Amino acid sequence: MLELERALHSIELILAARYGDHEFAPWSGPTNLGELPPPAQQVVLRRVEEANKASQERAAIHFCLTSAARLLTVTQLLMTEPVYRSPEHHARRLRELVDEIRAGARSAHRAALMLLGQDAGLAGSVDGAAQQAAGRNT
Repeated sequence: MLELERALHSIELILAARYGDHEFAPWSGPTNLGELPPPAQQVVLRRVEEANKASQERAAIHFCLTSAARLLTVTQLLMTEPVYRSPEHHARRLRELVDEIRAGARSAHRAALMLLGQDAGLAGSVDGAAQQAAGRNT
């Protein structure tokens, strides 16, 4: 049990120290992109894309760690011997554990989608000006 507590604590420390929500904001580059010459636009667009990919990877790490923490918590709860007051209490506890397992699975699935660039939360990561400029130069 102590090993699970240590693992959970380690994950919580990593989440608190390295993967705050502020790191997931997409970078959009300069707002005057359309005024730049085409070679400069390409440089900016490449930097925006690189920054957004790095942000997606950091977000995926965050969701993987979040998933692991949820599942470790469920494991801890399953390994303890609960005192059931009633069959209803037992059923409620099982439903709560299943809900936590599902939440952990959703976090892991979202991490996978982020890595594939398919997460709806990150779909509009490059701003409209950058997309328009890219379209004019193709």
